[in-house]
Amino acid sequence: MKIFRVAQHNFIQDLSGEGARLFGGRWNKKGDAMIYFSEHLSLCVLELLAHMDYQFINNAYSFIEAEIPEKLLSELTQPMKVSADWRSNPPISQTQDYGSQWLQKQEQLALKVPSAVLPEAWNILINPKHQFVDQLKIVRTEPLRLDARLLKVEK
Repeated sequence: MKIFRVAQHNFIQDLSGEGARLFGGRWNKKGDAMIYFSEHLSLCVLELLAHMDYQFINNAYSFIEAEIPEKLLSELTQPMKVSADWRSNPPISQTQDYGSQWLQKQEQLALKVPSAVLPEAWNILINPKHQFVDQLKIVRTEPLRLDARLLKVEK
């Protein structure tokens, strides 16, 4: 399965999950490393636009295209069973607890979850401490070439 990730150039090679460990996320508590990918590059950009203050979006981003074996992927198709408020912002403890417990179980390398930004699309959570993390294969890394209409232009 192909998956994508967007990050600033200086962090694009970091697949430790350190950012999520330091700050937490929708699907992990602070202290638990997790890497957030998406099933499409366009969803990565939508997630970036939803999470970043517009003034900080610039040309300093790259993307990774990677592949993981589908046999190492589990799927959460009904996040409302975790909580009816799973899309809340900021993220709620129930979704963070769910993801952190998933990490600790070490059963699968990846967990496919609906995007809170666009629930019809999927994010892929990677456990960077899983025994098969070496099966996450980087296909390419390139600069993210956003349309100038999405960028704040300094005058």
